[in-house]
Amino acid sequence: MSVLYLYDFDGTITTKDSLFSFLKFATNKNKYSVILVRFIPLFILAKLGFLPKGETKRKFISACLKGKTKAELNSLASNFLSKIKHTSFFREKALKSIERHNTKGDVYIVTASVDLWMNDIANYLEVDLICTQADFSNGIFNGKFLTPNCNYEEKPKRVMAAIDIDSYTEIYYYGDSKGDLAMKSLATNFFFNHFK
Repeated sequence: MSVLYLYDFDGTITTKDSLFSFLKFATNKNKYSVILVRFIPLFILAKLGFLPKGETKRKFISACLKGKTKAELNSLASNFLSKIKHTSFFREKALKSIERHNTKGDVYIVTASVDLWMNDIANYLEVDLICTQADFSNGIFNGKFLTPNCNYEEKPKRVMAAIDIDSYTEIYYYGDSKGDLAMKSLATNFFFNHFK
C-alpha cells in the first residue's frame, strides 16, 4: 500500500510565518523596518481582497532581496536554518509526525513559501518540496517568481504536476488555513490545525 503525506509549512509545521522571519533575518534591520512599514497598507488591502496576495508577497520579497546573488542567499538560508532549527519555530508534534511518516511513505512539504529559504529546510527535514520558486538572472535574484504563488488552487495543480498521485492508495494532507482547502480535492485524509 503506497501512502503519500503532504504538509503545508507555515502555521502547520511552524509556529511563525517563515516569510517574515527569513526576510527579517536576511535584511539589514533598518532597511527591513522601512520596507515593512511601507508594505503594511498593501498587506491589509491584499487581505481584504483589493490586491492580489501573491503579487504583493512577491513585491515585498523583491524589495528585501532583489540584487542578492544565489551564493549570498544560499548562505543566508543556511544560517537562518541554523538559527531556527533548535527553537520553538517548529511545532514538535509536526516534526514527530514527519519523522514517523518518513518511514511509512513519501513525504512532501507543499507551501507558498519560497525556495530561497525552503530548500535547506526541506533537506533538514528529509522531505521533498513543492513551493513557490524564485527567478534568477545570471546568478542574481531578479525579484520575480518562476512559478505562480503555490497557494489555494495552485497547490493541487503543482502537486498533480510533480507527483503521480494515482500510484498512491492514500493521500494525507495537513494544513491550517484557507489556502489549504483546495487540497481537499486530492486528499483521502485531510487534517486541519492538527498540530496546534
